[in-house]
Amino acid sequence: MKWIVGGLLLAVVAAVVSGRVPAAWVVYCFAALFVSMGLALFFAFYRSKHYGLLLLGCTYVSAALLAVILTEWWPLVVGFAIAWVLRAMGMDPVSEAAPDEQAPARGQTSTPDGDKKA
Repeated sequence: MKWIVGGLLLAVVAAVVSGRVPAAWVVYCFAALFVSMGLALFFAFYRSKHYGLLLLGCTYVSAALLAVILTEWWPLVVGFAIAWVLRAMGMDPVSEAAPDEQAPARGQTSTPDGDKKA
């Protein structure tokens, strides 16, 4: 996956440097991606009421709006860095484990054939 992303980034940089694609288009595309991530985080906040999601959504949307207003790339990088700092601070909610990944209840043991004993 990282090779695909790296190849795409290399192609975008080469297209911008060669002059075939204006840099503003690249900024607008990444800003649209940031807005969509922010809206998804707002929807997740609506569902879970975890305030870290609200902060992350505001960060992504404000970075995208600033990048569109200024037509510069650096607000996107700063917004992404702030989002990573917020995640490192624990603002990203902990994902719940699937039911089969959870440990058995306290006091229960299981035999090799799968029968549970109390």
